[in-house]
Amino acid sequence: MLKKIDRQECLDKFSTFPLREYDKKKDEEVFYYPNINSLYWLKLQADTEIQLKKKIAAELVSLYRELGIDRLTFLCDFNSTWITKNSKNRTDYKQLINAVKYLRDNKVTLKFNGGITVDIAHLKEFLEHFIILTRCDASFSYYHFINDDEDLIGYIHYDGEVRFDTLNNKANDRFLKAIKKTTFEDTGRENLKRSRY
Repeated sequence: MLKKIDRQECLDKFSTFPLREYDKKKDEEVFYYPNINSLYWLKLQADTEIQLKKKIAAELVSLYRELGIDRLTFLCDFNSTWITKNSKNRTDYKQLINAVKYLRDNKVTLKFNGGITVDIAHLKEFLEHFIILTRCDASFSYYHFINDDEDLIGYIHYDGEVRFDTLNNKANDRFLKAIKKTTFEDTGRENLKRSRY
């Protein structure tokens, strides 16, 4: 179901993944983000967190099917494990417990810090657990996802908003056509580099 990729191998294969690391000499974080064509912050309407989780997962699958993308690769922008110290022993929230169990059942170990490739057939289930981890664990953050052509980067914020970055005009045109077939809405954030959505 999930294909694990060693972190360095993932970075070698997908050179456009956003990255950051702490520079001890300068005592600051150093960021890398690829040049983008346009960026979009989008949202969905839902009454509950569970409805939102399911809706985000379903709409993302619909979007990527419309784009003709059959798999995505996910990676944290810093060297962090998928199952964090905050989540591994939690017993107070069933959805989070289930999300960690899902990763463990798919052979994601406590030390695994690499990329995970998910095919479209399993993407909805993966995303529902991924969204719970993003919402419930502050140390599980800054995971981006990218397609094999490396022209569309996605990111799910803990509040449920989704960011998309297109990396060239062709990808942007494809994205704008496909997103109109979903129920995503523009968040209305100011000062975004967007091409008329």
